[in-house]
Amino acid sequence: MPPILRRRRHSQRQSPSRGTDRARGAQSGGGGARRTGAGAPPPRPERVVSAFLATTQLAGRDLYVHAAERKLNLRCSVPPEQRGGARGGEWVIARLLKPPVMGHAGSAHIEKILDPARSVELATEAAIARYDLPVEFSGAALREAHAFGQSIDPLEAARRTDLRSLPLVTIDGEDARDFDDAVYAEPLADGGFRLVVAIADVSHYVRPGTALDAEARARGTSVYFPTRVLPMLPTALSNHLCSLEPDVERLCMVADLQLTARGALESWRFYPAVMRSAARLTYDEAFAILFRRDAALRAARDGALVERLEPLLGVYAALVRSRHQRGALDFDAPEAEFVIDAGQHVRSIAFHHRNDAHRLIEECMIVANVAAARELKRRGVPSLMRVHSAPEERKREQLLATLRVLGIEPVIPEEPCTRDFAAIARQLKDPESRPFVESLIVRSMAQALYQPQQIGHFGLALDDYAHFTSPIRRYPDLMIHRALRVTLALLPADSQPRGAELEQAGMELSQLERRADESDRYVSTFLKCVYLRERTGQEFAALVTTVVEFGCFVQLLDVGVDGLLHVSALNDDEYQLSRDGTQWVGRRRKRRFAPGMRLSVMVTGVRPAEGMVDLELADGP
Repeated sequence: MPPILRRRRHSQRQSPSRGTDRARGAQSGGGGARRTGAGAPPPRPERVVSAFLATTQLAGRDLYVHAAERKLNLRCSVPPEQRGGARGGEWVIARLLKPPVMGHAGSAHIEKILDPARSVELATEAAIARYDLPVEFSGAALREAHAFGQSIDPLEAARRTDLRSLPLVTIDGEDARDFDDAVYAEPLADGGFRLVVAIADVSHYVRPGTALDAEARARGTSVYFPTRVLPMLPTALSNHLCSLEPDVERLCMVADLQLTARGALESWRFYPAVMRSAARLTYDEAFAILFRRDAALRAARDGALVERLEPLLGVYAALVRSRHQRGALDFDAPEAEFVIDAGQHVRSIAFHHRNDAHRLIEECMIVANVAAARELKRRGVPSLMRVHSAPEERKREQLLATLRVLGIEPVIPEEPCTRDFAAIARQLKDPESRPFVESLIVRSMAQALYQPQQIGHFGLALDDYAHFTSPIRRYPDLMIHRALRVTLALLPADSQPRGAELEQAGMELSQLERRADESDRYVSTFLKCVYLRERTGQEFAALVTTVVEFGCFVQLLDVGVDGLLHVSALNDDEYQLSRDGTQWVGRRRKRRFAPGMRLSVMVTGVRPAEGMVDLELADGP
């Protein structure tokens, strides 16, 4: 049985609203009056093409490459010395040497020959080329990473708070390779809790002005694909020396927090420490031990350790209570999992829901992020905040118009609060409609980003928020760690970026985060399209997500990808677009196609490289 390889989206940990603190999932829309589908990422600014997925064509002795994305309209000749052994009829990654000019073919170099049967590898290489993702580290960065050795410096450990006897544990996904956070909790006499969140101290190793820092800054974030990771840092650090592996000593930065019984953050302090993780738990294992009280698993683990984990349940209950009190969004759409065989081929697609162990860690990370933001504000040390603004008026109006079609009449004031949006889903009488309505709300939200000005996090209903908990894989978190070092007099204040430099860093790092998210969505959509290509002609249960002037976008529920049902495919009647543009209505039978409506469709064509799915109706009037 092939393993289930999940699409690892580490940002879920700090993403309470499942879409408000990370770039949103593929959104329906766009395109022209062509009969094509849309499961591809949202429209992006025009980009300069440097490398692309292509097919080769042999014309006599001349070899040409044709970009798989037709909208690129790229046809290039390949000089004999640039072919890399490629012949006609192959799939390749080509790099542009000279762009086409005035109808004349450009020229390209073939970097890699791909096996189209290995669809996961094909999609991954296509994404790396499409988004110009850095793969190899410089020799200088690798040398710096390896120079630290395989164990911590005992002299540095002696200068730090010693937490090696504290039973901190990591809780991550089953396929995790980098463990950058560990947690511990204990009850306090007043009914509150002490929560210790230990984060790998990347800032000790990655110093400003080094080759490691330059490489991390250029990447901005790690990129996770189904079977491959492009880490922000060399694996000598990300998977080893900066990974909180069990039973080994590691340097960490600690958020030592005191919470009230109702989950309010009462006090906090930050300090560098040395720790030894007492255990590495998976989410499923932690859920079974803590929430299901699985006797066999509890017996298999050290009894004393299991007992020391129990206060985490109290912390979780308190933090969830606090979340509900402030009205934060709390959506939980499932994520696609690909069952991939040894030949890099998708065998099936399943959907994975988070359990309470996921949410436990998420809540612990959120409160640690809040503490970091408050500490920097209290000390007046500038850095990049993680901010999320309220939805724009135009997006609110679009949301309200769609909800009215669904028979929902929410009251959203001109200056809404998060609670107003969180309350919408509770008005639903049909629980099956909840995931779709929640997705509409998420799509109406602004995109979270990094900037020096603290405006709070709308989705979380928080006034102060920063990303502190993932410096292994996010450069803004590393910047927060450095700013905290300034507060501890471990770094000089003038070592930190300020003013325009900080503004520029926020814009660039937000763009790099979007690039990583878009590349992840591209691979996911590509693989879903490949899966559907092998099922052309089959019927699928579907849901109308968006109505446009040339048809409607429809989500295939079993696959989680959108396709276009063109108006010409609505051939059982003569359809007209309603005056408000929210639905198509048949003139004779009055059949409607509106957001939220379920129907049966048939896949008639797929173009994976473009994320395009063609659909037709499979059901009658």
